[in-house]
Amino acid sequence: MKRWIAALLSATMVMSLAACGGQQSTAGSGGGSSSDAGGSSNAGGSGEKIVVWTLANDLKQFADRYMEETGKEVEVVVFDSADYSTKIMQTLGAKSTDVDIFVGEPQMLPNFFEAGFCADLSELESEVSTQLVDYTYEAGKDEDGVLRAVSYQATPGSVIYRCDLATEVFGTDDPEVIGEKFSSFDAIVDTAEQLHEKGYTIFGDTGALRWFSNSTSPWVKDGQIIVDQDRLDYFDTAVELYQKEYVAFAPEWSAAWYASMAGPLPMNAGWSALDEVDASNPETQVFSYVMPSWGALIVRDNAEDNTGKFGVCSGVCSFFGGGTFLTVNEYSQNKSDAVDFIRYCTLNDETAQWWLEASKGDVVSSLAVLEANKDYANPSFNNQHTYEFYAAELEKIDYSLITGYDDTCKEAFGAAIVSVQEGKQSKEDALKEFYTVVTTQYPELSIPDDAPIN
Repeated sequence: MKRWIAALLSATMVMSLAACGGQQSTAGSGGGSSSDAGGSSNAGGSGEKIVVWTLANDLKQFADRYMEETGKEVEVVVFDSADYSTKIMQTLGAKSTDVDIFVGEPQMLPNFFEAGFCADLSELESEVSTQLVDYTYEAGKDEDGVLRAVSYQATPGSVIYRCDLATEVFGTDDPEVIGEKFSSFDAIVDTAEQLHEKGYTIFGDTGALRWFSNSTSPWVKDGQIIVDQDRLDYFDTAVELYQKEYVAFAPEWSAAWYASMAGPLPMNAGWSALDEVDASNPETQVFSYVMPSWGALIVRDNAEDNTGKFGVCSGVCSFFGGGTFLTVNEYSQNKSDAVDFIRYCTLNDETAQWWLEASKGDVVSSLAVLEANKDYANPSFNNQHTYEFYAAELEKIDYSLITGYDDTCKEAFGAAIVSVQEGKQSKEDALKEFYTVVTTQYPELSIPDDAPIN
C-alpha cells in the first residue's frame, strides 16, 4: 500500500515548527553560503560539503558545532513546513544527488521509506538500539525492520498544569496526585467539574484530549478500524467538557491559547484577536495543556509572570508527538560523510548534552544523557525534575500501537466529535461519517461487525 505524502494532513504541518523544536525560515544555510532551496547551486554529492534539508533551524546549530570540531563543511537548507514534503517527493523522486541528508517527522517516515528515498543505516543499528530511547529506534525502521532514520530528540507527552491553581483547588501541586486527576476520562470529567466550581477551565479546548486516543488499541488492526471503549470514552468526555463549558474555547495555536499561559482570558475568545472579544465575557484561567515535551517549551516561553508556576504529570496514557529524524538520501554520492554527521548529531553524548543545554529544555534521545540530568531542578517548572519525569514516561510508550493510518483516523474522529459538540449530528451519524471518511481514503480497511454503529 502506498501512503503518499499527499495524504498527510494539513494539521500535522501546522505542528511541524513546534515539534521540530526550532524557529522556521523558508530557506537558508548554516556555515556556508546561502543557496536556492531547490539545491541546484549546491555541491551536494560532490564530497565538498554535506547538504542537509530540514524543517527547522535546530540543525544549523548542530552544523556550526560540527564544522568547528571537524573542519567539514555542512550546508543546512530550511524549508517551510507547507512545502517540505512535496519538495522531498519531487526532488528525490527524480533521484537527485543535490541533498545528502533530509529529515522527517515520524508520520512522514513511512512514505519516505516506501518511496525508496532513505539509505540503509544498519551500520548504526547496534549503537542506536542500545544508546537511544526505544521508540525512536522503532520509528526509524522500515516495515522490514531496516534502520533508515535516527533522531537526536525524544518527544514524550505530559499534562502541563498550573501548580498555583492546583494548590488552590486541590490542596496540593504534587505531580503524582495531579496525575491521578488525569488518569482516566472519568477522572478528567471530575477534575473539570472541580475546576469549574472555582471559575477555571481544564483545557483551552477539547482538542487536548486527542493525545490520549491511542490509550489501549491501535487505530487499525488486521485491516479493521478500531473504535474501542476507550475511544468512545474519549468521544463522550470531549462532548461533555464542551457542552458544559468546562473548557475555555481557546483552540491550540490561537492567540487566546498562547495568552492563557500568562494569565486570565475571556471565555470564548476562540481564534479572534483578544482586543476584539466581547469584554462582557466572563474571565477564566486555563489549568492545563496536553502536549509532547516540546509543548512545555511553548508554555515556558509564553508564561510571562507565570514562569515557574507550572508542573508536568502523566495522563490517561503515555504518548509522543513529532520529533526530527535524520536520514541519508539513497542517491547521495556523499554517504560516508552524511552518516558521520548523523552519528555526531544523534550518537555522541557530548553533543546530546550540549543540545540539551543549548535548546534550554529539549528532551534528547540519549538514554545516558537523560540519566545524567535526572536530578536537574527545572526553574520554569516549579523546580521539578522534568528530565527524570520524561525518562519515565518514555519507558511507557508502546510503539506497537502506532500505525500509518493514525493521522487520518485521528482527524476524522476529531471532526466527528466536533460535529456532535456543536449539535450538528447525532453521535451515531458522526461515527458513521468517521468510518466513511477513513474507508474512502483507505479502501483496503474494513469496519468490524461490532463497530458502535447500527
